Amino acid sequence: MQVSLKAMNEASFSDYRKQAIPAYAKDNVESGRWEESEAIERSKQDFDRLLPEGVGSKSNYLFNIIENKGGQNVGHIWVKVEENIRTKSAFIYDIEIYEYYRRKGYAKSGLRCIEKVVADLGATSLGLHVFHHNSAAMALYNSIDYQVVSHNMNKVIST
Repeated sequence: MQVSLKAMNEASFSDYRKQAIPAYAKDNVESGRWEESEAIERSKQDFDRLLPEGVGSKSNYLFNIIENKGGQNVGHIWVKVEENIRTKSAFIYDIEIYEYYRRKGYAKSGLRCIEKVVADLGATSLGLHVFHHNSAAMALYNSIDYQVVSHNMNKVIST
């Protein structure tokens, strides 16, 4: 594999949060889900709700994606493992390869790493959400056998 995963510590989590909140807000504005004026605050609220204990939030695993040859941090990934009555499933809340490192196979390698992590934790499936406007991500996920299981649709109603 080209990369390995390194668990975030408090400092790297703080750095991650500083860039992830505005990035998530921007994606929601671009998708038409949120108004720009409320996006940062809504994004902060989502992060606080999903990660109430920060990097130590139960069942959440936050990693930096590290390039094996040079040891560079090329991105990050956040996954949560949930146990249901019959199975454990995992969900990727965030994955990003930093712009300079894109189109070099790091995302695919990072996804293979996280598949091993969640399998070792007992998960039998791994899901994620991708915004419709992110065609590059959709192509990546399709290329490694992720399947569309639902579509959210929205219509703006003018009054």
